[in-house]
Amino acid sequence: MKDPYAYDALVLEGGSLRCAFTAGVLDAFAAIDYKPFKSYYAVSAGSMAMISFLSGQRKHFIELSERLVEDGKFISFRSAFSDEGLMNLSHLARVVSESAPIDWEAANAFIEGKNINVVTTDFDTGEAHYLQPQKENWIKPVLASATLPFVTRGKVKVRDRWMFDGGYADPIPLDRALEEGCTRILVVRTRPSGLKVERDTLDFIASYLHRDNEELAELFETWHIRYNQIVDKLRSKDQDFQHWEEIAPLHELRSDGYRITALDLRADYRHGLEVALDWFASKKQER
Repeated sequence: MKDPYAYDALVLEGGSLRCAFTAGVLDAFAAIDYKPFKSYYAVSAGSMAMISFLSGQRKHFIELSERLVEDGKFISFRSAFSDEGLMNLSHLARVVSESAPIDWEAANAFIEGKNINVVTTDFDTGEAHYLQPQKENWIKPVLASATLPFVTRGKVKVRDRWMFDGGYADPIPLDRALEEGCTRILVVRTRPSGLKVERDTLDFIASYLHRDNEELAELFETWHIRYNQIVDKLRSKDQDFQHWEEIAPLHELRSDGYRITALDLRADYRHGLEVALDWFASKKQER
């Protein structure tokens, strides 16, 4: 009989501040010292939640997110058409550096011998890149993975390539984990299981602004199709054996959008804690 706790890969969906839920799940894991994973795949803000987990800094992500929401400098509608964009990632980088530092030494020690992947999208080709952070430069891949065209003004140069949000090329990197030989994969979602998405206004704007790049314009036009295909695959039951399992919110999260309060974040964080602990208890019954 398989050990119900024995997962070898952790996949973290992005979702900007919806990842408060992810932080709750990961902090629950940290509290009970549940870290069996050999491979990690994180998208967008999920990569920041992942770093907080790898460095052993419980509550780091949620406290950082609350600080960003409360100071009024991270999300600003007045800056939407400025060089800073609607969401100011430069401010995020400053806060992480000056006020909410990551314990890089602990993170680097933990990742020895592990397969760590931060998912980004190539600005020229629209292809997914799976960046393995180097010890001396974690923050650039993380910022690149969370950089949204129009919303955050752009792209980040990493290893001589311009990159942006990995959620466009590979929003839930389940297939990547399977391709790399992972056999038991735990996927942490930031939307309820089975919930699909439609193309929204920001996708239309991004496609229009990048209409001179055919690959990129098509990427923005069709990313929701790829996302929904992965949602279907996660819920499929026609496999010979189950390779993966989801931990997902039981309802749509309060931190989905741009008018978010610290109370919204804290509610979603608590929901993540509760769902993770319930999941762990259900696994205990399978033993």
